[in-house]
Amino acid sequence: MQRTVKAATVAMAASALVLTACSGGTNSAGDPLPTTAECPEGVTTLKVLTSEFGFPKAGQIEDFAKVEQCIEFAVERVPFAQLAEKISVAASSNNQPDIIGFDGPWTQNFAAQGLLAPLDEYLPQGWKDDVVPATLTEQSYKDRLYGMGIQQDSLALYYNKDMTDAAGIKVPTNLDEAWTWEEARNAMAKCQQGPTGNPTVWGWAPNRYSPGNAYRDLLFLRSAGDPTANKDSSAYKTFYAISSDGKSASGWLNTPEAVEGAKFFQSLFTGPHAVASQTAIPNSLIDKRSCFDIEVVGMIDILNKAKVDFKWGIAPLPYLKTPIAHTGSITMGIPAKSKNKEAAGKTIVKMSTGDQLKLYSTKTFAQPALKSTAASVPALNEFPYKLFTDQIQKIGVPRPPSPHYVQYEQYVVEALKDIATGADPRGALDKAVSRIDPILSR
Repeated sequence: MQRTVKAATVAMAASALVLTACSGGTNSAGDPLPTTAECPEGVTTLKVLTSEFGFPKAGQIEDFAKVEQCIEFAVERVPFAQLAEKISVAASSNNQPDIIGFDGPWTQNFAAQGLLAPLDEYLPQGWKDDVVPATLTEQSYKDRLYGMGIQQDSLALYYNKDMTDAAGIKVPTNLDEAWTWEEARNAMAKCQQGPTGNPTVWGWAPNRYSPGNAYRDLLFLRSAGDPTANKDSSAYKTFYAISSDGKSASGWLNTPEAVEGAKFFQSLFTGPHAVASQTAIPNSLIDKRSCFDIEVVGMIDILNKAKVDFKWGIAPLPYLKTPIAHTGSITMGIPAKSKNKEAAGKTIVKMSTGDQLKLYSTKTFAQPALKSTAASVPALNEFPYKLFTDQIQKIGVPRPPSPHYVQYEQYVVEALKDIATGADPRGALDKAVSRIDPILSR
């Protein structure tokens, strides 16, 4: 569905998908732009393709329209599962969008294919020093920036405090006191209720994703590594899970340390001491089916809206050897064949920095990609949101960056699923590497 609405009317319609900001007097074809009293040089329409929950969001558009009045957004929103295909199809058409909203790990894929235009010339001074390092890495390709990464996200360990209190478990609430995974597993076992293999209350029952989700479960492998070790060591390579040039997973994803991490991951789901469900159980924490769950910051809002009848808390992510949290969230970029690159670039940057970013972060409690913005929003520096702020800034890393991340993730997910259900960890990782390397080396 596509709709175009004047920015002046955005506040009158919640679903209005409009933005305005000053531009030149002709469009890319040389035709005059429509003018208004507020925009004597003309009103530019920026076409946007994004997901149903992607950037720019309706609230951002409404807030932006209050300070910028000479650009309209015509926004097409599609289901997230269809977004990548829609972007690829649009790239070959003569009717290019001017802005696309997409998932951050896709940035290098799209940039390598020539689908995105760089944003560097539109950046304000000091932006690269202010941005979270994980965002800069994820959104860059060959030393050029292709996405702004407005917000960041990470996972944390949510828990039912009534249950942990009853079990005599003291759960850490700050990053410096994070559990090792051994400690976390012991706590999960102590809190679990009922027979092994079919408990009435699981130690950990994933709410959304069964074992194999790369955003969450690849951390078990990477956490077994050490980024401070010698760069030629397997410990160092384990932490990064892909070669520095992005061309190989062999000796990075299937190291001895990664295999040990995979074995521990497997032990959570199989065997006589299993503490985790092999399938996702929707609303597991809300329905008191589990003591713990691992979720993103949005779970706070879900728990508050559910008005649960128990106390809950949040702990930092456990780790094996090295504390680590995957970052990554939705972002915006400019299609390489956009006919309004300058207007689109300036618009993206303004929405992703300064007062507009602070306003968005204050309203949503979303973690901004800029450290200065996070420091300026009081709620993000108080528990529970501070936990996510600390993780993103101190132990946050992007998923292994690669122009072929989508394919990389596919085979990692298959390997982790197999491992969780009993497959030989080394064999599963070796199989994944044998599939990934030919793709990475292209």
